[in-house]
Amino acid sequence: MTTLVPARLERTNPTSTPSHHVLATSSSTSWSSYLPSLNPTPGATRPRREGPFTSLSRSSSTSKRSNSSTSSTATNNANANEDRTGFRNPWPSWHKPTRKETWDNLEWGEDTDPCIELAAAAVTSTGNVAAPRRRGSKRLQRKSSKDGNGNGIKEGDKAALASQLLRVVEPDFSFDATSQRAKVTWLGHASMLVQLPSLSSSPDTNNNNNNPRPLRCLFDPIFSTRASPVQTAGPTRFYPPPCTVDALPPIDLMFLSHNHYDHLDYDTVMALWRNNQEWIRFVVPLENKKWFVECGIPEGRVCEMDWWDVLVVGSEEGKGLKVTCTPSQHQSGRSGLDTDMTLWSSWFLEHPGGSGPDAEPYRVFFAGDTGFQFHASPDWLPSPTPLSSANPKSLSSTVDANNPYPPCPAFADIATRLGSPDLLLLPIWVGGTYDFVRSWVPLSDALSPMPRLKVGLTAANHMPPWDAVRVLKLMTQGDAQNKGKGKGKGPVAVAMHWGTFITEPVEVLKTLGQLQWACEAQGVPFGRELERGEGREEKASETCFLALDHGQSVVL
Repeated sequence: MTTLVPARLERTNPTSTPSHHVLATSSSTSWSSYLPSLNPTPGATRPRREGPFTSLSRSSSTSKRSNSSTSSTATNNANANEDRTGFRNPWPSWHKPTRKETWDNLEWGEDTDPCIELAAAAVTSTGNVAAPRRRGSKRLQRKSSKDGNGNGIKEGDKAALASQLLRVVEPDFSFDATSQRAKVTWLGHASMLVQLPSLSSSPDTNNNNNNPRPLRCLFDPIFSTRASPVQTAGPTRFYPPPCTVDALPPIDLMFLSHNHYDHLDYDTVMALWRNNQEWIRFVVPLENKKWFVECGIPEGRVCEMDWWDVLVVGSEEGKGLKVTCTPSQHQSGRSGLDTDMTLWSSWFLEHPGGSGPDAEPYRVFFAGDTGFQFHASPDWLPSPTPLSSANPKSLSSTVDANNPYPPCPAFADIATRLGSPDLLLLPIWVGGTYDFVRSWVPLSDALSPMPRLKVGLTAANHMPPWDAVRVLKLMTQGDAQNKGKGKGKGPVAVAMHWGTFITEPVEVLKTLGQLQWACEAQGVPFGRELERGEGREEKASETCFLALDHGQSVVL
């Protein structure tokens, strides 16, 4: 019978105030105390914000707490700080663009990014998607997708190409713990389901083959049509969910990276709780627990963690899943008046990997929503054309050399402290809030007075594909060779936070093309599925970056 897996929370208990915490100067509740603080300077304070705006649940005013009680060994009363009013990104890499930087990175007119044609070139004349090239093959070549008059891809063709390049498939949630170390399924946007071998040897009586049920971890799930406080307005899904919440297998752990509406969805959370009340636990960054409790979820089922806190899930000594709340560079807020009042994070999981003496731990990194480095120059990202003038791989060491803004140090720190991950779930899209507003203008790009934003302008908050590939390499440097000497399986990155809440099909082409180009230029194999099996040992030992279809899985 499936039950709640026990857990033990280990706090870091710092001797001084963590650098990402913001402290109050007073208990003032004047009108100014409700103004958001976008990014307090190091060591800064701001007024304590108390009152009606601290209630963040969509239905907190009408929801009732559940009367059900469930035992849990995870304690949540430590690390309380009554003087803490919010959080901040503590690194110089976090930068708010100046007016000049913003103006320099605006674009009007038709989008002529050559990465759009690069992605379109993968669609064959039969409508199939050609396999991307791999490292060691000939230089990346593009066939022209322009018509005879030299014009770009027609608008009608973009929709057809996008529907071929990014599909919705029915998920396969089967998992064989005897031969699979992990299985990840992309459920759209940043919703990722990771299945790992069971932490218990007890058979699952609900399973037809009587094998232990795998440990299932669900990250940032959203199955609603809109990422919004209400389902009558707000950013809308371009692609539907590949399944319903009710079709998901039993979920043991739901992880939250931050409370933006495209990552924390009331209807999805309530459906998960309704279907998994006997065994699910919600794992969230600091100050997010209140939202779940106000929605009716018992306090004992919500584990709230600060950066570098550790949650050990599992009962057997040495056989637990080690969950570390790790930093990310982002923000939080749901009302416009609660900016940065709740913490944001990434998550690092380490599974023991088996029971034998040669068992190796398996590590998973979920980046959540995060930036990496601000790029002020409007010419920052090199174009993939023409390819004949230079070796694109040489760009990886020079393209960011003159950037006056440093990269976020959190990712290197995470890998140094916790080890190189085997599976990385990385965002590759710059976000859709601005594009949603821009979509209200009933004019084509050629005529629209509202400009596009270049990807470097928002890169401190949302990493574009180029920076996602850099993070993959940074966190796994040297690891592919080490893995190749063992099981022959190198680190795998899976793209997320893209291709779901988009406003037009060209965004699919542009994001895919930018990721393919970033991988090509930085020497990382790019693919739409994982090449494993007989005769592919050399490829299996490589680091690779995958872009999946909605509902598609990767077995590792």
